[in-house]
Amino acid sequence: MRHVASIALAGLAISSSAFAQSTIIWDTARAISGGSKQVGGSAQQVCIKDVNTFFVEAGNTLSVLLTDLGVALPSGDYALTGRANCRIVVPVEVARGLYLGDLTQTVTFGVVKGAGATARVSANSSFFGHPLPVLSKGYNWGPIVNSPLEQISRTDTFMVNTPSFQTWYRTWCLGRQPKGIYNSNLAVGVEKNNMYDEAQLAIDGLDVKFEVRPGAMRFCPAQ
Repeated sequence: MRHVASIALAGLAISSSAFAQSTIIWDTARAISGGSKQVGGSAQQVCIKDVNTFFVEAGNTLSVLLTDLGVALPSGDYALTGRANCRIVVPVEVARGLYLGDLTQTVTFGVVKGAGATARVSANSSFFGHPLPVLSKGYNWGPIVNSPLEQISRTDTFMVNTPSFQTWYRTWCLGRQPKGIYNSNLAVGVEKNNMYDEAQLAIDGLDVKFEVRPGAMRFCPAQ
């Protein structure tokens, strides 16, 4: 289990009480994104904020909409390999107190490939400086795939443990909320073994949700 912050808890009794409606604040105004795409010998910039990459905050969920993060190698194209990546950085604040929180990441994408092609998508992320296991899915040589809607998803649990230096109630429940960064590197790779085959994969979006785990210990009244 990973920790957003840490503190010794000796002598404190922990009780369960309601949280404010939103457990996390996604600072989309200060979010940044950037990346590149390379097909054969040509390269271009992709993943440009407010151009083809859009950040939408809805309570505990952050949605990143991507309209140009993919690689297409159509039949007849001489290029046999393509790569694209996008780095996303979003400042965040989580609710004060002591509780377990689940961070769920979901990547939505579409893939088309022939028997002589491969494709792979991945998301390499961190939260409050803690690296998360890589999300990835690959499509190997052989099977033909034509799926406009695919998803990969995973949930990781964090212990939020607000530091206490003087008065425990004032520091834990009335002080500043813990601040950190959500960071993710999204990547796409396709390859085909001849010009007559085809391969394409495009990421449509990334959804990230952080919420108190149901039934987990929680401390601090609703603000």
